[in-house]
Amino acid sequence: MNEPIEVLESYASAFREVINERVWQRSESPKTLLRLNDEVDWSFICVAMDVVGDASLAIGHFLRFSLDGPTRYDEVGERYLRLYGILSAAYVQQEAVLKLYKLMNCPNPKAVQAAFSALEIRTVRHQLASHSLDFLPARGLRTQAFVPVRIGLSGYTCVITENRGDRSRTVDLKEAINRHCLALISVIDRIYEKSLKTLYRDQQKKLAEFQKRLADLRFILDGNRIVHVGTGKAKTELRVAFVPPDSSNNRN
Repeated sequence: MNEPIEVLESYASAFREVINERVWQRSESPKTLLRLNDEVDWSFICVAMDVVGDASLAIGHFLRFSLDGPTRYDEVGERYLRLYGILSAAYVQQEAVLKLYKLMNCPNPKAVQAAFSALEIRTVRHQLASHSLDFLPARGLRTQAFVPVRIGLSGYTCVITENRGDRSRTVDLKEAINRHCLALISVIDRIYEKSLKTLYRDQQKKLAEFQKRLADLRFILDGNRIVHVGTGKAKTELRVAFVPPDSSNNRN
């Protein structure tokens, strides 16, 4: 299966291509070309795309080296830095994708906000890296305090205790980040599709090109592979689809 962070990066890159193709070397303003509501929205789109890409670099590094990092030293302080860093990276990436969703006038942004709010990594961010001493749970009347347990902070594991040890739980940060990536992919997929219909409906050749790109991304998201062979006019692609084994052929 393709790693969610890699698929997310591919989606983000593809969306950037859609935007850049529309605005490069054009006399009209980005507001007109992208059908934005305000001139300043173009700046926010650029910044949001950069934030998504930059946060992906941080997340990819974390998924590779975990809380322990690439250092040869067993340094507790670094683990705390990496914990707070990964939580912040996930949060700002979610906010950037939500901003793009709104700027491209996609429907029902409140549903996207609710989906992001339900993600475990976002809750952990609020509890540990933003509202450690004044976390108010949904439908809660009293604030709570949370802190990571030092001896439970290593690899992809983070043990969180509430108040002075009233309750504790263990979070698999790798799993939480992968779920975060899949949630963002789903939203960017919708942004991409909506943008094509809005921006390229009168450019059938470009529309077909970008629609194929979206189909390829979805093919890869499903765990398949696309291998490009050759160059120029001789360039072709090999599509490899992975399917579950047929259990009916298994012998006892």
